[in-house]
Amino acid sequence: MALFSSPYFPHALYSLACLSISVNFLSLRRTAEEEKARIQAQISILESIKEQLQAPTLNADELERLKKLAKPTPKDIAMKVGSGGEEVKWSDVFRGQKPATRDEEVSKWDQQDLEKSEFFRVECGIRV
Repeated sequence: MALFSSPYFPHALYSLACLSISVNFLSLRRTAEEEKARIQAQISILESIKEQLQAPTLNADELERLKKLAKPTPKDIAMKVGSGGEEVKWSDVFRGQKPATRDEEVSKWDQQDLEKSEFFRVECGIRV
């Protein structure tokens, strides 16, 4: 009980809270910057593909290289699936319960995306 009666306890608690919040914001900012850079790179690659397809002469090797670069990495796919925005309640944290997963919905949406991409490839005549 001597710890809680110390005159420095509130200051230590506030300092710890400020430190925790600042580290969290720094992590969020770095993640956002990395994602922005990744998206900008993907946009640049897709614009290069567009220019290649609009050019009068088509360089097949360059186009294949750009298509490989444009494909999302397994890490990107895992991040996209893992960032479902599921909220974890504090009561679940204290009880030790895991949040309810929505595997059926994710697979349904992924299936729809795959069908759309297959339709797009067939329409545009793109071979993978």
